[in-house]
Amino acid sequence: MQPILKEQKILVRINSVCTSALSAESVKELLEGSLKDILELFRASRGSIFLLEPGSDHLVLQACQGLARDEQIKISKRLGEGVMGRVAQSKTPILVEDISNDKRFANFKSRRSYQSPSFICSPLMTKDKLIGVINISDKTSRKKFNRNELKVLDFLSSQIALNYERLMLKNQLGLTNQEAARLKKEVVLHERLASLGKLAGGIAHEFNNPLDGVIRYTNLSLEHLDENNEVVREYLLEARQGLKRMANIVKSLLDCARNTASSTTQVDVNFCIEQTLKELRSSFLHKNITVTRRLQEHLPPMTDRGLERIVFNIIRNAIDAIDGKGAIEIATSMQGAMLKIQVSDSGRGIPQQNIDKIFEPFFTTKGMEEGCGLGLTIVSEVVRLYDGKIQIESAPSKGTTFTVLLPLNP
Repeated sequence: MQPILKEQKILVRINSVCTSALSAESVKELLEGSLKDILELFRASRGSIFLLEPGSDHLVLQACQGLARDEQIKISKRLGEGVMGRVAQSKTPILVEDISNDKRFANFKSRRSYQSPSFICSPLMTKDKLIGVINISDKTSRKKFNRNELKVLDFLSSQIALNYERLMLKNQLGLTNQEAARLKKEVVLHERLASLGKLAGGIAHEFNNPLDGVIRYTNLSLEHLDENNEVVREYLLEARQGLKRMANIVKSLLDCARNTASSTTQVDVNFCIEQTLKELRSSFLHKNITVTRRLQEHLPPMTDRGLERIVFNIIRNAIDAIDGKGAIEIATSMQGAMLKIQVSDSGRGIPQQNIDKIFEPFFTTKGMEEGCGLGLTIVSEVVRLYDGKIQIESAPSKGTTFTVLLPLNP
């Protein structure tokens, strides 16, 4: 189970970097804080952020850590000059595994100043607009950086660029604190979900292929075990359960990253609910949860924009909210031209201060072994695709009711 916890801890640490960037109130705080957090994430000792001067082709050093004093003077690089300049000009992140053997930087003057030969560098971009460049080097372990770390840096660099634009917009428009908070909540969250696609797309290919192979061979091992190897069987079943959780984490990332839905397939909400209840049956039995259905018959079918993901994640969340014996009630009906789905649980409830946060990526009050905080984010994104609404009624120790309203013709 340890690899699963490690992956989830990394996701939580990535979210922590994003949250810190989102809370920054000045460009200096954003750049210096983000650089410090990213160096801690990668366990690296040296890094720098350059910003492109408006109306010029010069990149100017704005934040650094681990550079010698003589290197900290206001450094300027032209587009195409050195590592930073090349990354800025190409608008493409790069990984250098060993600069001493990399022909691209054979004449690179500063190559001897690096304590380790490997580094990663990524442009700070919002859409096609270049904001600057971030460079991370000198892992304390002296190990090389890898492709997955480059993808994580590319994702985080988009968050820095996005929040830089937010701060510049706030300064230009003279926004009040209340208006700035709204800007954070409504704009930054959607951009953050969109940029999550970069991270998800990269992880899915490199993570899913070997994971599928491990799951397949685990299943084959279970099939070939004789009846006397019960201890080994238990170990393999635990391993398979952990592997499935890892696969679900990747699927959740991909679900979060989806922002379009062109399917013309029609789905029945009551069928989705019944299928979900079958899939989660063992969880209901384990916690001794009673399920009550109040499903209106002959409801009109809906276009499949992810209806099953709404149903599954809300019911899954209701199960997780119940610590011991409890009850869940699921109801469907029509409210005017809207399909209404209502899920109520007798669980621990949601504190008022957390209700506005529960749809944020990676926000969770659960333990690391229970989830990575993407379920309700997926729900909110799919509801948005339907042009629908979510209503929440909850109080600590009094349970929670989720009401989803989806128009038949979004």
